[in-house]
Amino acid sequence: MSELRNLDWDQIIEKLMAFATSEYGRQELKNTAPVKSSNDALQSFSEITEFTPLIKQGLRPHMESLDLCTPWLQRLSRNAILKPLEIKDVRHFCLETLALKEMLKDFNSPFISDLASQLMEANEPLSAIDQIMTPGGDIRMDASETLHQLNVEKTGLSRQVQNTLDRLVKAFDIEYLLQEKFVTTREGRWVLPIKSGMQHGFDGIVHASSQSKQTVFMEPQEVVPVNNRLREIEIEIEQEIERLLTQLSTYLSSLRFSFENTKNTLITCDRRIAECELSVHLNAHSCSFSEHEITLNDLRHPLLTYGNRNVVSNTVEMNKDRRILLLSGPNAGGKTVLLKAIGLAAQMARCGLPICASSGSTLPFFKNLVVSVGDSQSVDADLSTFAAHLKTLDYATTCQSSQTLLLLDEICGSTDPEEGAALAKSFIETYRDNEVFGVITSHLGALKRGWEENSGIINGSLDFDPTKGPTYRFIMGVPGQSLAIQTAERAGVRKKIIERAIELLSPEVRKYQAAVQEVDAMKQELLHMQDLLSKELKSAEKQKVKYDQLINNFNIEKENILNKEVLRAKKTIEGLIQEVKVKDVFRKHEELEKIKFELPQIIKATSDTERGSSTQSTPSTADEFIKAYPAGSTVHIGSLGRDGIIQGHPNARGEIPVLSSSMHLHIHWQDLKPSRHSQNPTQKVLRKSGHFSFSPTDQDRVVDLRGLSSEDAISQLEIQLDTASLGSEDRVKVVHGHGTDTLKRAIRSYLSRSVYVKKWQAGTNETGGDGITWIELK
Repeated sequence: MSELRNLDWDQIIEKLMAFATSEYGRQELKNTAPVKSSNDALQSFSEITEFTPLIKQGLRPHMESLDLCTPWLQRLSRNAILKPLEIKDVRHFCLETLALKEMLKDFNSPFISDLASQLMEANEPLSAIDQIMTPGGDIRMDASETLHQLNVEKTGLSRQVQNTLDRLVKAFDIEYLLQEKFVTTREGRWVLPIKSGMQHGFDGIVHASSQSKQTVFMEPQEVVPVNNRLREIEIEIEQEIERLLTQLSTYLSSLRFSFENTKNTLITCDRRIAECELSVHLNAHSCSFSEHEITLNDLRHPLLTYGNRNVVSNTVEMNKDRRILLLSGPNAGGKTVLLKAIGLAAQMARCGLPICASSGSTLPFFKNLVVSVGDSQSVDADLSTFAAHLKTLDYATTCQSSQTLLLLDEICGSTDPEEGAALAKSFIETYRDNEVFGVITSHLGALKRGWEENSGIINGSLDFDPTKGPTYRFIMGVPGQSLAIQTAERAGVRKKIIERAIELLSPEVRKYQAAVQEVDAMKQELLHMQDLLSKELKSAEKQKVKYDQLINNFNIEKENILNKEVLRAKKTIEGLIQEVKVKDVFRKHEELEKIKFELPQIIKATSDTERGSSTQSTPSTADEFIKAYPAGSTVHIGSLGRDGIIQGHPNARGEIPVLSSSMHLHIHWQDLKPSRHSQNPTQKVLRKSGHFSFSPTDQDRVVDLRGLSSEDAISQLEIQLDTASLGSEDRVKVVHGHGTDTLKRAIRSYLSRSVYVKKWQAGTNETGGDGITWIELK
């Protein structure tokens, strides 16, 4: 790992970890390691790339809930009762799961679809949690009928105690006993502040005293029974909350395996999305693998690219006939940066990460990287810098095949140049014979020449402009000058030193440098011509894009004109059809006038028939009455002067159960008369809502309450639940919509304490959405 650190690999991992949103994801990325095979790497490229559209749309799901899931998952595995704060964390987990699933549903790629299918259906546990808890983690006081009643009683008794204490505080006869005129609580009891030493003059119980001992806090005897009941209610509330938490925890425990699987899926998503974010930020691309070829198009160093610098990209090509690349050139010219860029591309590819190069790049799936960059001195191992360097070079000779990449910076450069060059040549020839790939930098002049054309070893250099300095442009096949004197001059070394150094150069070196400068001049001219050609090509490409756009615009305009003509023709045809329809309307109007003329006679005949039928069907017994007016019929209660709805069959005394104004009554059948507006409850709701439908054979009962006030909606809903319960129906569908959520909250609060309701559940995407609530009846 220390070798990879010298390649800046640890910094790449740090940048990668910064894109994760959970500690689990960061730990996974920290442990990034080479995959087993090139097929695994290609699969990894594919999985990472699938998230690219999501990232480019600015969609980044978060998985912070992963960092909070370990405690509650462990407690669920032990069937423990979760605390409200832990249930709040479960709710956060469910919300993030739903958000991720919603985000992924629009992407149909294989890996993303597979991940989405592994996410649990979190709507049901979320609905179960929301029935007893608020989003803030507090228990809802309407979570059950018992809890609601206890809370109502507690509120009333608390108000009664406060009113009593307020009255006592304002009473003139105990004013001299009070330290201050206010009411407070001690030990959960309502008390008054009484002056110390005066407590014997006040009928009550001492619960506490102030730190100064000047005040004692006494509970008046008058409120002791009520306070006692309040304490009992608080205990009952705690017991009811404990029961609800136990029930919910048991349900959540049954889903623990789904939670575990979803947790693992979220970790995978967090990792892959982080890897994709880094890839998009670096403009990285997938590569292919070839055993005997390296082609890195527009290669860049990832850290330089990450910092949004103006990075010079280079294309590097190597193959089985050119396995060893000898890089030379001036100091600070970019040799080591290019070497590291090649090494990082190899490391990222074998770890399944897209590389910082253009598409179409290929390289072997390297199973072994040998790196000698920087100072490897070890005092503990009694190794000098040069000795440590030689140990790495010697180890490299044991590596064989094209699945090894050697990255050697300044080979044998820390010793005598002549001996160092000889030693370096011997190492390099061995590497070539072992058929490994290698990138080696050096300033040794003897290594820049003397290699045969088909030796498998090729020179390369980083360009240097004498007027502008290093250009960082890679040139294949040409060795580079070290340019020590020019580098010293650019570094600000005194002119006197520079001039003396030039004088000390041998005539052969001066002649060689002159020849090299001539070649450099030709090289600069060639590069200039390449730049001009590149600009011309770019200009031609822009012109091509421009003309393609003109052709496209022409085709669009042509299509618009054709569409307009088709529309005009369509309108003409529709006009002709309309003329025919108008004639048909006049004909039907004449027929309608004829029917209106005959309608009074039809109505009169119908009324006579109904009166005759009504006279014949007057009931004389309770059984006949219930046959004529079955359960659900609207009748008039003579003794009360109001209408009611029949709820069932008469008892032995002839009394029939009737629902009137939310009151359940038993009325003798002879006191019940037909209502002037007699109709069943279903028709009444239908007339008011305009949307209610009910089919007892193949549909659930549907109650549409949209547009009603909360009070009217609950009144209508109670009628429907009563009717559904009498009809032994299993469930009811309530449509309330979203709006301001006021109606939805009121309905669900009522359902939580309704005597008809076994349980209720918010609608899912498949069952209508959150604007619908499904009710299961008892």
